[in-house]
Amino acid sequence: MVTLNGSEIEDTVPVRMHAADFLRHRQGMTGVHVGCEQGVCGMCTVLVDGQAIKSCIMLAAQLDGAVVRTVESLAEGDQLSRLQSLFKKHHAVQCGFCTSGFLMLALSLADRTPPPSRQTIREEISGVLCRCTGYEGILRAVEEYLGCPDDIEGSAADSATVHVPLPPREAQDGCKVDRYIGQSPPRKEDDRLLCGDGQFVDDVQFSLQLEMAVARCPFPHVRIKSIDISKAAVVAGVKHILTGAEVRDLSDPLTVLRPVPGAPKLSYYALAQERATYEGQPVVSIAASSRAAAEDAIELLEIEYEPLPHVSDPLDALEDTAPVMHSDVLASNLLSRSEVRGGDPEKQLSDADLVVSGQFRVNRVSPLPMEPRGVIATWRPGARDLMVHSSTQVPHLVRKQLAESLRLDEGSIRVSASDVGGAFGMKLGVYPEDVLACLHAMATRRPVKWIEDGLEFFRASTHGRGAVHHYTIGARNDGRIVALKNKYTTDLGGWNSSFGSAQLSSVVFAGPYKVADGSVERSVALTNRTPIGAYRGYGQPEVNFALEVLIDRLARKLNADPLMLRQQNMLAPEDLPWTTPSGVIYDSGDYLRTLQMAADAVDYSAHRLNENRQRPDGRFAGIGLASFVERTGYASARFLAHRGSQYGAHESVTLRANRTGGVDLYTGVSTFGQSSETAFAQVCADVLGVDFDCIHVHAGDTAASPLNTGAFASRTIIAASGAIKQAGEEFLSKTLRLGAAILEAPVEEIVVDGRVVRHISDHERQVPLSRVFSGAILGQGIPAGDSPGLEASASFEPAEAAFSFGTAAAVVSVDAESGEFSVERFIMVHDCGTQINPLLVEGQVRGAVVQGLGAALNEELRYDPETGQLINGTMMDYFAPMAADVPPIELLHTEEPSPTTTFGVRGVGEVGTIPPAAAVANAICDALSDFGVEISELPITPETVWRALHGKHLTTTMPASPDG
Repeated sequence: MVTLNGSEIEDTVPVRMHAADFLRHRQGMTGVHVGCEQGVCGMCTVLVDGQAIKSCIMLAAQLDGAVVRTVESLAEGDQLSRLQSLFKKHHAVQCGFCTSGFLMLALSLADRTPPPSRQTIREEISGVLCRCTGYEGILRAVEEYLGCPDDIEGSAADSATVHVPLPPREAQDGCKVDRYIGQSPPRKEDDRLLCGDGQFVDDVQFSLQLEMAVARCPFPHVRIKSIDISKAAVVAGVKHILTGAEVRDLSDPLTVLRPVPGAPKLSYYALAQERATYEGQPVVSIAASSRAAAEDAIELLEIEYEPLPHVSDPLDALEDTAPVMHSDVLASNLLSRSEVRGGDPEKQLSDADLVVSGQFRVNRVSPLPMEPRGVIATWRPGARDLMVHSSTQVPHLVRKQLAESLRLDEGSIRVSASDVGGAFGMKLGVYPEDVLACLHAMATRRPVKWIEDGLEFFRASTHGRGAVHHYTIGARNDGRIVALKNKYTTDLGGWNSSFGSAQLSSVVFAGPYKVADGSVERSVALTNRTPIGAYRGYGQPEVNFALEVLIDRLARKLNADPLMLRQQNMLAPEDLPWTTPSGVIYDSGDYLRTLQMAADAVDYSAHRLNENRQRPDGRFAGIGLASFVERTGYASARFLAHRGSQYGAHESVTLRANRTGGVDLYTGVSTFGQSSETAFAQVCADVLGVDFDCIHVHAGDTAASPLNTGAFASRTIIAASGAIKQAGEEFLSKTLRLGAAILEAPVEEIVVDGRVVRHISDHERQVPLSRVFSGAILGQGIPAGDSPGLEASASFEPAEAAFSFGTAAAVVSVDAESGEFSVERFIMVHDCGTQINPLLVEGQVRGAVVQGLGAALNEELRYDPETGQLINGTMMDYFAPMAADVPPIELLHTEEPSPTTTFGVRGVGEVGTIPPAAAVANAICDALSDFGVEISELPITPETVWRALHGKHLTTTMPASPDG
């Protein structure tokens, strides 16, 4: 017996069932989310007898006699509770997957007397992990809810946001932009996510549903000698087993959306064939009546592996002595090598007064969205209809890939991604498990679900980053940079995933600097590790770390001020547009302004005047800068075609009138925390002149939306706003004609205003939109020459990419004995052009900055060089930042509209990941400048700093401490 949200429930549960599964699947409390299944991430937090409990590690039987509350108990009907309303007010929700855990944890703190302090709240809410928000909105909401004794408004001083727009500009493209664009209305996504009413993949249940489990290779490189499934096949509940041979007979290899240019094709199936090339590669798949039965059967499989030589490091993989992974296709582990260049960097380097070089290692990390990957496939053979619910950020591209692998007509497949609990590039394209679930469903004629568990995630989902950059700068004695040269190696892993390794390091390797002579060479190496895929920033954080750290080294060699050196070499507004040595065109911007704003924010000049870096407490203080540009969006489909990419640069939408006076906007972009529903509605409302609440966004279903590309590469709002504007103008034109006919007035004297169509000067002459739309839908009373119906579709492709830009500054203090350091302040100055919604921009940038700091300081996927196996592949030993780990972050925004995009927007989703590593590294090197410390690898840990100090003979060079 359990009292659940006020109702008594009596049930009999299996001994091994966890409380989270009981609440979700037996009682329908789908607001209880499951992430890690190890009691770390906190997604599953509920109240048990008033205490916050992680229900994924509590057995259902332990709930007997308890009073349990879940997020579904908070709202009363359609009325949000005060706590939920505060989360909405402070933009504490993005993808929403972690939201219920934070709400329940905050609720458990409500009865404390006296109310907890801000620091205590920060520590308490660290029981739940968030990868989207950066925690600030959550912290503000909880502080206000609990009546924090510290000044609530004062919390802004810890993590401020300052908006610094340029002087007002003319509205672009003849469209007014002052009604909703630039405002921050409440998010359309929030209410359902706050109430636990989002629909994530695991929330979807079907009768007679089977569940899938996958046997994975436990070694980095093996030959599969034999597979015996006989014992597994007789386990109660097992319905279907797939091995590599059967998958090869039933399907084609997985396709790649972003091939490596110039590289041979590496075909791989959903299950390993004769060999497996990384730990975690799927080998056998089993569908059974429950996940437990499928996992029991996995344990009884008899698979004979013959271990083969392996290689884990990308540089080692390119040595002549390295074992070749794909010897049937390649003579070495080098998949491809490519170079782009401008001018004559070799001559400039030979003529330079000073040349500085460095090798920079960037760590492998996990994108770590809070919702694990998942898929549910249903097959109706008579209709040849495959329905796939997927946790993906590209539904239409998944549909394309499934059709190619499953040998189906694309029209037979529907992909739906309603709510997605974070993605960050990791959920781009088809994975082996998507194909396997479909094959099981087609064989059994029953729905088949697979939800990734916390252990397999770290070995089965693509990793990010992982690169080695060898960067060289040539300069004159006066500080003018004359040449840049970068040779870098990226780690692809065992196969080329849908999006493969990062390519943007080659695009922005020159940063925001006015250098005409440069070259960048990219080598893609195969290793016996989990495949690499896209991750927020996708090559730009990696190269920014190398370039900006080397800029500071150059300053030290020249005995120059790092700020002044950047100013001397930075592109000025009058230099733009500028074609870089990579051949890309920076559109516009005031890079120098953001650099100066960051320096002023940390009182850089006063710091430089004080030659003594040591404080009275013995710690050393330092300030580091890192400037950046980010390519957002794509130049054109022609650019993508040249690289062999299997997707377009455009975005598509459909606008359709409904009888109640609303406008339905259909988009293939799924909802995974980027607030596209809200931003799309703001743009659409401004174009049409209707109220924001009139726009209803329907997202992520290939059956309802026009063919589109999807959300990635900071491109969504750039391309979508153009499509919405084009479709909106067509829609508006017909609406005005219909309204003019009803009002018997010239069409040029008619406007749409909120929920009515009215005469431009005689406001009494008006007609409700509902009447205009109903007449159009019924085909009654429409003007001659107009057809019935009222809808418009458009596809828009930007002519050029837009470049966001900015500068970050970090303030650190360092203990020169232990290497321990603290980031005391982090300032991010950023420009994303016209801000559709400033509050959403703040949320995106904060979340990205925290991810960037995590990758810089804490996170790393580490492989044992001897065994080749991942040694920290659980949430318990992969250290993503929790709320208590985040330093004070201050945001400053300028607003320089891009001349190349609709409304002047630039992308915003990834910029925060780019400069943190370099800014912190430069700050530490500045603090320890007396010791000649240099930082060349990530993550930067106290041990990293200690080793750098130790290498400089710390015991003989360290000044005496203040206490002797």
